[in-house]
Amino acid sequence: MPQIILMQPGQPVADFGVIGTKITVAGAMVDAADHQSDSGQIVEIRHNGATAQVGGDGAYLAIIEIPPAQYSDAVYGGEGEPDTPAQRLPLDPNTLVITLWPTA
Repeated sequence: MPQIILMQPGQPVADFGVIGTKITVAGAMVDAADHQSDSGQIVEIRHNGATAQVGGDGAYLAIIEIPPAQYSDAVYGGEGEPDTPAQRLPLDPNTLVITLWPTA
């Protein structure tokens, strides 16, 4: 389970759910694995007055912090070339941080 941070203790927040690397906030869904890269990523979910959306303008509902991709070690043979190159590892949902902002 990702780390969940509330901007204010006891605050009301938008409905949210987490299943693996998929995070849904107020109906806007983000698959964190699709956003992961070799550097850390920040994904914002905002409310534009009518609906929740990924990015754009409006009040913050959530900020999702996605860590950089991790790779397995390459396996080298006798000639200095890797027999098995480094492989990108699946995103561990426990490494995500979701900050929830107060709603009215």
